Amino acid sequence: MNRQRQEIVALTILVVGGAVVSCLGINWGLPTRAIDPYLFGRHPIWSGAEIQALAGDPSKDSSRAADMDADPIGGADQVVPVNQTDAQRAEIIRRYRLFTHHPDEMVTLMALASMRPGQRDFDPKMYQYGGLWVYPVGALLRLAGACRVITLTSDLTYYLDHPEAFGRFYIVTRAYVVAWGLVGIWAVFRITHRLTRGSLGASVTAAACFAVMPAVVNAAHEAKPHLPGTVLMLLSVLAGMRCLDNDRRNWWIVSCLLGGAAVGMVLSAWPVFAALVMMALLAPQPKATRLVKAGISLIIALLVYFATNPYVLVNLFRNRELISSNLANTRAMFHFGPPVESVLNALYLIGEGTSAILALAGLAGLIALAVRDWRVVKKSPPVGPRFVAHWLLAAPAFFTLVQFVIFAHGQGGEYARFALFVDVTLCLAAVVALDAFTRYWKLRTVCQMVLLLVTAVPGAAYVESFLRDTTSHHTRLRQAEQLAELQRSGARTLVVDREPAPYCLPPVNLFEWTVIRGPRGRYDGPGQDADVRISVLDAPPSSGAPPLDHTLFSTDGRPWLGLARMSWANKPFAGQARRVFSTDNREPPANAP
Repeated sequence: MNRQRQEIVALTILVVGGAVVSCLGINWGLPTRAIDPYLFGRHPIWSGAEIQALAGDPSKDSSRAADMDADPIGGADQVVPVNQTDAQRAEIIRRYRLFTHHPDEMVTLMALASMRPGQRDFDPKMYQYGGLWVYPVGALLRLAGACRVITLTSDLTYYLDHPEAFGRFYIVTRAYVVAWGLVGIWAVFRITHRLTRGSLGASVTAAACFAVMPAVVNAAHEAKPHLPGTVLMLLSVLAGMRCLDNDRRNWWIVSCLLGGAAVGMVLSAWPVFAALVMMALLAPQPKATRLVKAGISLIIALLVYFATNPYVLVNLFRNRELISSNLANTRAMFHFGPPVESVLNALYLIGEGTSAILALAGLAGLIALAVRDWRVVKKSPPVGPRFVAHWLLAAPAFFTLVQFVIFAHGQGGEYARFALFVDVTLCLAAVVALDAFTRYWKLRTVCQMVLLLVTAVPGAAYVESFLRDTTSHHTRLRQAEQLAELQRSGARTLVVDREPAPYCLPPVNLFEWTVIRGPRGRYDGPGQDADVRISVLDAPPSSGAPPLDHTLFSTDGRPWLGLARMSWANKPFAGQARRVFSTDNREPPANAP
């Protein structure tokens, strides 16, 4: 078999394997009516029409971002009962009928629902996720509806009566992410092939590590644009490498177009602009020409961004309040913290996303390659284009890392998605350095197998978490049974740190419990005298000490391969309950699934 056929066979196996890994558990955490007995208890179960009539339609405000709550309840530090009226209960039940176990997956569908195509209004009113994400998802849903894969209707009550039908929307959107992940396998293979001058073993190792890397496995199972954005960044870098090989204008333009498309997919991909500038500065041309080329590169990328996100430009002049609303939503999620704690948490989350050993190997590889570069450039400048090609990866990875570290303080595991490009760069650095500095092929092969193994094991923990969340024994239902036991024992007040939804609160009897939204991350704040307090286990550490008359309880969801902290699938919950309430009675509520 010649070399080209070997590469085709290897890529085919990698892509098929990546598809299997990404599709296992793709139906995790979808809305279902199986939890109705927990939500209603002995109360008659409401129909979709009743839920919608009680909850009402969200208010339409052209200056409000699509992902912002139309009717926020109190301030973040206030203690507010959230299920006192039937209208409030209906709002909560509507979330359980339409939302998944992930807090952000519904955002894309909310953006699509905010459009009015009949009135020629295609503004998603949400710009953290770009138009290259929102519009193709809308087109795919239309196509899936035409092919009878999903049921499309403007009648929301249908989906409230049939939440499983609405759940297929998420599967279609996740499949779009999976497709981008498979393109990413090819991109990593080709980048490694170029950086190692055609090493098939290194290319296969890097692509396989990418496919089973925890951060990639997690991102491939979520209906979010971060993996597609990272893949477009890699494709832009790959086109830039080809441009450096022969300084051909067409590859330079392709790299700029792909860079703009990456930011058009998700705004957090902006560090790719550094690769475009680096590509121009490394071109074998006069200094003034290179500076002009760098400026033109950025202009091309920005034009692509605005072409895929036209309402950002329109609203800069027509509706700046909407832009401010989007920015305010982003500012609420990210904040500066103590530098040392930010760095430590960032390092921990990067290790979580890549696997600890791969991260350390990647760091060692980066240092080794940097020392080699310094020695070569010091002795014999200038150097050839193939030698500096990896600098196109290093530049955006550096800015991604800086952005990641700045806001890492107090962030939970899910924040690791913002370091996805850094994770891939570490993977590439480990494999490329191993190929460059290991003379003996047998030792190199063994090391490559070890890298793949230490990446695949923690990656398998994420696959397991998604598979577990497709069963009837995931953590939310087990926690629901524990809460039902506490309720039968006399507990009546329950504190949760955000408005009740399937991702932050197991299904509870909304007609028996008094559910209170309390301050996030505080034991000693208002609401400490409640019977039960419950929160997601991976939330930032709570301040203060739990009340002395409370006992801790939790649900361990991953007994086999460890805790998958980035994932919202099968998420463990921790709680405190008053000691006077016994949890010895293990019988589930009537008609419980």
